Amino acid sequence: MKKYQFILIPLLAATTAFAQNGHLKGRVYDTYTQVPLANAKILSGNKEIAKTDANGAFDIAYNQSLELTIEALSYQPYHVTVTSNDKPLQINLAPSSYNLNEVAVSSSKKANNLKQAQAIAILTRQDLTRNDGIFLENSLNLISGVRMEKRTGEGGQRITIRGYGNGSSFSGTGIKAYLNGIPVTDAEGNTIMDDIDFSTLGQVEVIKGPASSLYGTGIGGVLKMYTLKPQQRGTQVTQETMAGSYGLFRTNTRLENSTDNASIMINYGHQNYDNYRVHSGSRKDFVSFVGDFRANEKETFSTFASYSYSNDQLAGQLDSASLQQKLNIGEAQYLANDAFVSYESYRVGMSHNYLFSNHINNVTSGYVSGYKQGQAYATGLISNMAMNYGARTEFGLDFAGNKISTHGIFGGEFQKTNALKNTYGLRNDSLQAQTTDLETSTMQYSIFTQWDVNLPYQFVLTAGASANFIEFGITDRLANAGNPTHKDQSGYKSFDPVVTPRIALQRSFGKNISVYANVSGGYTPPTTGQVVIPQIGQVNTDLKPEKAMMYEVGTKGNLAQSHFSYQVALFHMDIQDKLTTQAHTTPSGSIDYTFTTNAGTQVNNGLELDLAYTFQQDRSHVITMVRPFVSYTYSDFTYKNFKSDNNNDSKTIDYSGNKAAGVPPHLFNAGIDFATKWGVYLTTTFQYVDKEPLTFDNQHYANAYSLLQAKLGYKHQFGKHFMMDAYAGAQNLTNSVYYTLAVLNSNYSGAAPKVFLPGPYNSTFYGGLNISYKF
Repeated sequence: MKKYQFILIPLLAATTAFAQNGHLKGRVYDTYTQVPLANAKILSGNKEIAKTDANGAFDIAYNQSLELTIEALSYQPYHVTVTSNDKPLQINLAPSSYNLNEVAVSSSKKANNLKQAQAIAILTRQDLTRNDGIFLENSLNLISGVRMEKRTGEGGQRITIRGYGNGSSFSGTGIKAYLNGIPVTDAEGNTIMDDIDFSTLGQVEVIKGPASSLYGTGIGGVLKMYTLKPQQRGTQVTQETMAGSYGLFRTNTRLENSTDNASIMINYGHQNYDNYRVHSGSRKDFVSFVGDFRANEKETFSTFASYSYSNDQLAGQLDSASLQQKLNIGEAQYLANDAFVSYESYRVGMSHNYLFSNHINNVTSGYVSGYKQGQAYATGLISNMAMNYGARTEFGLDFAGNKISTHGIFGGEFQKTNALKNTYGLRNDSLQAQTTDLETSTMQYSIFTQWDVNLPYQFVLTAGASANFIEFGITDRLANAGNPTHKDQSGYKSFDPVVTPRIALQRSFGKNISVYANVSGGYTPPTTGQVVIPQIGQVNTDLKPEKAMMYEVGTKGNLAQSHFSYQVALFHMDIQDKLTTQAHTTPSGSIDYTFTTNAGTQVNNGLELDLAYTFQQDRSHVITMVRPFVSYTYSDFTYKNFKSDNNNDSKTIDYSGNKAAGVPPHLFNAGIDFATKWGVYLTTTFQYVDKEPLTFDNQHYANAYSLLQAKLGYKHQFGKHFMMDAYAGAQNLTNSVYYTLAVLNSNYSGAAPKVFLPGPYNSTFYGGLNISYKF
């Protein structure tokens, strides 16, 4: 037997060496969107050995073991040790905030922001945790052209993009919002964000201005939010805890697991906030699940499910004098009715991404969501329930030529919302007669297409359009034999189909600078909430949809070896048949209810500027990063042929030439991110909000204010398993008097109306500890 050992041992060694040699295949994906990333670098040591193709794939020589680093522009590097080539390697890259990030052009394609002929802003996880990380407005308001306001400590959010979106008082209209691909905006056009756990967001994208060639209705733009997802292979447990002024207490308990073919994350979050104002306490509970599963190299499934419950007490608003005097009071009627707003909601969605070939792919998603809302206010009680369901499918087509290449998207989106809406009188917390009992059914759908043609001399031509349809029916259940004097509000409304076009031209100068011109149309129909005034049981039968056309020119760039990034945009937008909120106030100045009217035309002219410079990103230095950033927004928004009503009689007031209510002419933001190799980091931000008109006639203004915030922390990894992040921060360090939301267009003819939701009058503080253990 021994004589054969001399033959078997070399043969075995040769067989083993043959098994370990060969090729290693893999793909690189965006962590949050699961879209393949093209042109990602595969490094062995400091040597580039491959790049990913248009579908994020790579194929490299393999021998025994490899230490790889995967890098892509605008993404954090990923390091991995490969000990086997039995299975394709699947890599997730998380976006960084150091230069212009890749953007999700659609559900199936990522692209360099420089190549997009429209202003698009990205908030990464670093940006979202620059402050406390649980109040989204602290991060979102640092973007030029974007402003987020809120009614309570964390509820009643209203987002305006380029001055558009403040058509309702305590929710968003005129924009389209998504969470992990599931519409937050329902078929009626309402965007309610009380039930979204902002502390678990990993990335936020904002498309400024109409984007209807891919997303249908919404003149203001699109807000796309993505929850955290696992980035590294293995199992990890994380506990996050934060406490702060006025009883703020927040926890997240998170479990995540990631393999080559699947990743899942489960998070439970709890939040209590006594608040800085009387009768304004808040409690929220969140549970969420995200999962990505790769069946093979061509097929990916993504899932998302969430449940939330929130309850926020309401104290009403303050008039201007009470705000300036820093009074901690509530409106008597709100306190007497123990006013509150509560939401219980769920969202479930699944998407399927299939790569038919290198030229054709499809992403199809379906979802269902619903909520139950209860709200007691100054004079009544609202009890609503709604269920939303829908689907979206889009095909991506890629055609490459010697001089011209084309990428196209076409598809459709369908959404339906069924709702029960009930209102009751309420006096001294005692239920009165029912005033509204409506059942609404709203259906909204669109067919869309958009094509990018890469031309010679680094030109890209973009053209697209969408056809938009919306219809709703209202059944008035108070119209029965028991209410013979009640006017029946039942009816059916179908708006004429609206086609919204887009055409744009972009020119690159090398790999780092681009200029563009963009023309896009937008369309926003009135919601059923705007058509029906439930507090008085009346219907606005004459409301018309808003239409807009935006003209935009801009430039973007990554300069100084990608250390310096900038975006500049100039735009002009005409909005026809502007839907505007007007408030009806009681003799004491309290807001009884708000209603919507078509007031005329609004002309928006604006300038947006975003600059950032990263001085260092080298861990061999004591200071690893210093990154100052600045953003500025100039808004010259005026009314044109804009009247108080359509009666054209002696009581009709013409507001033409006045400044648009609710839009500060100037917004300025600045900040610095600072980090050291020892794990110590510091961030500071400064916001300036100019005074803004509160009424059509421009006779009443909200004062300007500024906010200074800072956060100091220490982050360190102990060994291979344990990670800690401890921090402390402060907000409103200068004790500014400011408001978190102002109700627009109230009646000032009687007592001073109560229109301001105040922010904390003094500095607030918070501190937290995040601990992660990787098995």
